[in-house]
Amino acid sequence: MVNLQAVFIANAIGAALMLVLIINNRINTRNVFLDERLFSLMPYLTLVQCAVETLSFVVDGQSFPGAHVLLVISNVTLYVVNISFAFVWTMYADYKVFEDLHRLRRRYPFVAIPALVVIVMSLLNLFTDVFFTVSPQNVYERTSLYLIPYAVTYGYLVYGAVLVLRSARRAKKYLFLPVATFLTPVFLGSLAQLLCYGISLVWPSVAVGVISLYINLQAEASSVDSLTGLYNRQWFSRYLAAAQQRGDEPIVGVLLDVDMFKQINDTYGHLTGDQALYDAGQLLRSCSGPRTVTVRYGGDEFVMLSPLSECGSPVELRDAIHTALVRFNAAHDRPYRLSLSMGSAVFQPGAQTIDEFLAQMDGDM
Repeated sequence: MVNLQAVFIANAIGAALMLVLIINNRINTRNVFLDERLFSLMPYLTLVQCAVETLSFVVDGQSFPGAHVLLVISNVTLYVVNISFAFVWTMYADYKVFEDLHRLRRRYPFVAIPALVVIVMSLLNLFTDVFFTVSPQNVYERTSLYLIPYAVTYGYLVYGAVLVLRSARRAKKYLFLPVATFLTPVFLGSLAQLLCYGISLVWPSVAVGVISLYINLQAEASSVDSLTGLYNRQWFSRYLAAAQQRGDEPIVGVLLDVDMFKQINDTYGHLTGDQALYDAGQLLRSCSGPRTVTVRYGGDEFVMLSPLSECGSPVELRDAIHTALVRFNAAHDRPYRLSLSMGSAVFQPGAQTIDEFLAQMDGDM
């Protein structure tokens, strides 16, 4: 027995959340980049599903003229848009990690095959029973094949999550993609509706997941430098202020700047200068431990922060950076030879200010 009032309330909440997100996204985002465009599709797809799912529950079991056609079309739409949402999430996660359009063009025609199969099978349901059947009394019933789109959808969602969890560090980027908070409500809502048809939880749950994703993307935009993918100066200040409040263990800091950066810019152009900054950032991340963070402090200045118990001492951290620098120059054919000036200090939370810490590193450079 379908509780239409509960269906209306749940999907209305989901739709309202997506409308707010769509309006806010249109105001604050130009959707120039592929990841922005892919993300902007998610609230639209979710909004469509909230509306169509409500329609499917309303016409289920009704006998007015056209009810049968509406029930079939609405459920076909649900299957098609459902798998489309999962596929868009996978592409979005991949591009956020690697930012490689060629990778998408090379891999995703093959990754798309299961989604295309499900879409074709869903469209066939307009003419014959595939994933569902509609009885003469106009009642929707799932066939034994309905597990196929669920399995493919879950496969895409899990694949995107694995990409983020396994590849983000290898891609040398700090990401605020909240895989757990995005997927948990999606999985719980879809599992509940899978087991108990008649309740409406999938798309309100997806709406909650998309909102969570959006909130964390805003955190990423305010905390991560767009050129290097490293934390920025604002995040650096918050990190040390939090360490002050908690009374954390001493933190080793190394302040670095790219030698002769102005000369690189003047000689080879700003694009090459940007490449030098990117190289410096990735070089620093390559020699960092699990708890070490790298910050683009501003311009050609970087800061590495590592708990004293992890890096051993300022000298050991500087030696690790120097070794990585020598290795980089030997392995990469750049028009410039990357060189870094370094100054280090130990930050004692509670015993000194952040400005004093920065002054010590600067003085040691």
